[in-house]
Amino acid sequence: MSSVYHSKASVYQQIFKKIYNQTYGKQKSKWEYFVLGLRVYQWLSDHDPNYTNNLLYDKILEAIDEIFDIILSLLEMMKAPPSLLSSVVYYANKFVSRTGIKHNQLFNLLLTSTIVTLKFWSESTPINNRILADIFEFPVQDINLMERRFLTGIDYHLIITEEQIEIFLSKIDITSTLKQSLPTPSATNYKNINMKQQVTPPVSPTTSAVVSNSAQSQHPGRLTSSKRAPSNSNLKCMEPQPNVGYVNPPSTAYANC
Repeated sequence: MSSVYHSKASVYQQIFKKIYNQTYGKQKSKWEYFVLGLRVYQWLSDHDPNYTNNLLYDKILEAIDEIFDIILSLLEMMKAPPSLLSSVVYYANKFVSRTGIKHNQLFNLLLTSTIVTLKFWSESTPINNRILADIFEFPVQDINLMERRFLTGIDYHLIITEEQIEIFLSKIDITSTLKQSLPTPSATNYKNINMKQQVTPPVSPTTSAVVSNSAQSQHPGRLTSSKRAPSNSNLKCMEPQPNVGYVNPPSTAYANC
């Protein structure tokens, strides 16, 4: 029975990896994609300033883009339109507004919002948490728990209109976010030194860098990509953490990184 289960899990992962390779980076040129990425950056800037102050803006946005690529691949796999990414971020924004967020909780949050969005809006493929647990190698119980906590955090309020999405996008303060991301002249050299000497961790598999043809050499609990992983794994603490609930007190979650 165990071998059959792992065989099915492998099939789901292979399907996801194939779709990821086909869809990787295709949405990055769209303005909406860029704006949504800035909104996620604002979450981290507001609720986890220690993180955003110690990493270059471009590196953080690159990490967010990689998570978006995973979400878009999941939407494609479930035959849902990529436009649902806006709903994913919209729901997650409601949750963050109430609870806050730390960088090492971001993937779990956006993945859970994607699951909830697919279940509510997708009219094509039925969504099964076990399939998603197989793809990301999470215990299905953790997926179920994160989903319940997320729904509680947004009061189960899932009905939204296109107008609400448009208003949400229009209220994202692009200029302010870009200004906040620029280092002050006196801090520029200091930050660059920190990036080289303190911030950049050793190269290691990250969640957002999905898909590998050499799985034997990678961590068994991660989907990784040797050809698409960033040269410095700046997302070391933004990877899936099955036992870290993103509704934990921020200090507790942050201590895990």
